[in-house]
Amino acid sequence: MNYFTKISVGLIFLIVFFSLIQCKTQMVEQKAPFEITEKTYFNFVGGKKGSNGTTIKVVGNANTLNLHFTTIFFQDHEYKIVPEFKGEKFILIGSKTEIIKDDIIMHHDPAKEFGNQVPKLKKKIPFELEDTEAVLVYRVNGEDFYYKITGVKQLKTVYYP
Repeated sequence: MNYFTKISVGLIFLIVFFSLIQCKTQMVEQKAPFEITEKTYFNFVGGKKGSNGTTIKVVGNANTLNLHFTTIFFQDHEYKIVPEFKGEKFILIGSKTEIIKDDIIMHHDPAKEFGNQVPKLKKKIPFELEDTEAVLVYRVNGEDFYYKITGVKQLKTVYYP
């Protein structure tokens, strides 16, 4: 009886494991109701000390009118995007700015470190992506879909005054 219990538990484990893997791969759509024609990003350095960030731009053509873009996941960040439509053509721009503060007090006496702020942890995105890959979240008729973009081209770093 013990032998059959081990086999049945093993089979149940395998069935659950493969069903979860299948769901994860179905999460990203293979075909989308739009075509991407340009995908670029650039890093920028602000004029203020410690400010820098990244801007991603996606250009394409839409095949439907019921299309709404919401988010791009790129390089471990979530970018809220501002879509701009001109007929069938669309432009999506997302930007993320980070301001690095160096006002942390480090001292061998812990009492002198009182008042330091706890660092904020980075929010983990739900996708494992390479540096030139992004996932675009779009909505059709109120339902969210995910489309993986590959080959995002890096442009030169921009230095703002």
